[in-house]
Amino acid sequence: MFTKKTFIKIGFYSFIVFFLSLSGLNAQTSLFPSFQRPIKYPAITPDGNYMVFVTDDGQKVTAYESFLKDGKWTDPKPFDYINRLIEKTGNEVGGFSFNHDASMLMFHANMSGNFDVFYSQKIKGQWGEPVSFGEPINTNGDEFSPSMSSNMKTLFVLKRNPIRRNEQCKELLMFEKDKDGKWTGPAYLPAEFNEGCQETPFIAADNVTLYFSSMREDFMPDGKKTDSDVFNIYHAQKLNENAWILPKVMPELITKVNDLSPIMNSSGDIFFYNVKAPRLRNQPQTIIKAELPNDKKPAPTFVVSGNITNYYTKEPITSDVIVYDAVTSVEKGRFKATDDGNYSIILIFGTNYKIDFTKDGYSHRYFFKDISKMGKSGSEVFNAELYNEINLELNIYDNELFYPLTPKVSIYDSISGRTVIADLKPFSEGKYNCRLEIGKNYRISVEGDVFDKYDDYFDLRTAVFYSDFEKSIELKSTRKIVALNVPSNFDLTNASVTAKNLNRNELITEVIKDSQGRYVMALRIGDTYEIDVTKPGYTFFNTTVDGDASEATTVQVHIEELTAATKLVLNHITFETNSAELNAESYAELDRVVKLMRDNPSLKMEISAHTDDVGTDALNFLLSDRRAKSVVDYLVAHGIPTTSLQSRGYGKSQPLVPNNSAENRAKNRRVQLRIIE
Repeated sequence: MFTKKTFIKIGFYSFIVFFLSLSGLNAQTSLFPSFQRPIKYPAITPDGNYMVFVTDDGQKVTAYESFLKDGKWTDPKPFDYINRLIEKTGNEVGGFSFNHDASMLMFHANMSGNFDVFYSQKIKGQWGEPVSFGEPINTNGDEFSPSMSSNMKTLFVLKRNPIRRNEQCKELLMFEKDKDGKWTGPAYLPAEFNEGCQETPFIAADNVTLYFSSMREDFMPDGKKTDSDVFNIYHAQKLNENAWILPKVMPELITKVNDLSPIMNSSGDIFFYNVKAPRLRNQPQTIIKAELPNDKKPAPTFVVSGNITNYYTKEPITSDVIVYDAVTSVEKGRFKATDDGNYSIILIFGTNYKIDFTKDGYSHRYFFKDISKMGKSGSEVFNAELYNEINLELNIYDNELFYPLTPKVSIYDSISGRTVIADLKPFSEGKYNCRLEIGKNYRISVEGDVFDKYDDYFDLRTAVFYSDFEKSIELKSTRKIVALNVPSNFDLTNASVTAKNLNRNELITEVIKDSQGRYVMALRIGDTYEIDVTKPGYTFFNTTVDGDASEATTVQVHIEELTAATKLVLNHITFETNSAELNAESYAELDRVVKLMRDNPSLKMEISAHTDDVGTDALNFLLSDRRAKSVVDYLVAHGIPTTSLQSRGYGKSQPLVPNNSAENRAKNRRVQLRIIE
């Protein structure tokens, strides 16, 4: 039975269909015509068989999923994984996309007070916990709508840009991976990508074709102007590292309402986008399917006038206005604004002009006006804002490991020597921000406890065109020399030597001979390293070196040739009390044994375990026997043949030292290798 509420609902959505039809959209193309909810942020897998989206009625956001079966999309069902995130974040999840094989679902969410972009990996058919893309992609601002190229080397995201239009306006950013697989950027994008406000980028499977929605005043190929109050879909292509075919509006997709979320499968034969009526209650949206085209070019005067103001205070500036030929850079005229900051200049047709607004102690502002092909008089108002200060952001990081640092930063006037900022405080890890007056040369001094002192200059006496600058500072760590003293019959040059930094992600493999003929490594002061030495035909050596501030350290490398008489006590092999269960801290040493056996596959070894004198002989024998077997089991599980191993427990029968102190008993509780063959 239909209730009154049901009829109202049906009438409301009938009105939606009617409105959309008047707007140029054929309602019969709706992907889910019977789904009576406003659809938002659709995403499709590269195979074209699965789609996710959310609905938003102004009060509650709900995620749905649908499958393409027998050429038809199934009725949308709740997408539980995303709905749990929606509940956790308070309805603030969206901007979905998939990677090249649909193993990664990307989205934006507000999980910590601002929007960041995340991804979830699909593991065994289940989506894992959200993982932040981290810096530099996520910042302390708001980021939205990630879309990754099929080679997973390029990522497009949106960032809120409150300066433009309104606080909801966003700009399009591009990030790229370096050779080490780390995200860098934002990378270069022409300014044309960020005219107006941007939404919902989608990078196609060819890695160079980009679709996105933009709210901007633009012209279509037929000369008609787009509606600057709604989003239209744009198309662009990347030619090479720093060259693009600039974004062009796609007139074939214009519906006179908001056109959003262009998506397609990897073959490019399925293309959908999301349409949204901007002035209807609840802002209903739907998904439609579209066919893309196969391709995607007197003497009148022109008056430019306006006012020139200080960007920060909005007070008028009496600046110079210099006019150049934009092609030849020949100066065409020099003008000055009035005391109230107003200016008016006359340009002659037939030239492409560059207008420079400039004043000592202020930034420059360029304005380009091409009237080379204009055939009648015209005018334009251009208001210029100049900066007398700039915001400088310092990004300070380790020059080798690229992790952020927070050393002491001071800034001085390099001419007068006056201290400008005595101790600049970071606003986040490795990031500092300050405001500096234009027209001066500054010395930036950076001092870290375990890094070499850094001094550099930042000159604002030259032409300044922007209000915000970023400067990356790479600090070089202070290092100490560690000498490796090896047996006289051991050739270190053919061995594998590694120093693993236990404080940060660093692995050093470089060993050189110094002027004294010693084998040396350079390690960071302040960090602790684990040094490993291995070589086929020899036992292995492992030790830990503290990176104190002493000038040099010598490490005695105890390593022996593998013979039938070789015995090797394993360090750091520990068990639970009165148990044969290995502690996790034992795995690193056992992995060295695995490598030793793999490097020397002909070895046959006895794994023996020993105890101290606490307890009965019988119990100590049984416990040591079980512990030796636990070690053998670990080695076998990691690929060592059982035929190469024997286990034996000796209890307390073979002490290394007398059991007369706690320290000696600890030495006697050991696991030992002995070569049998």
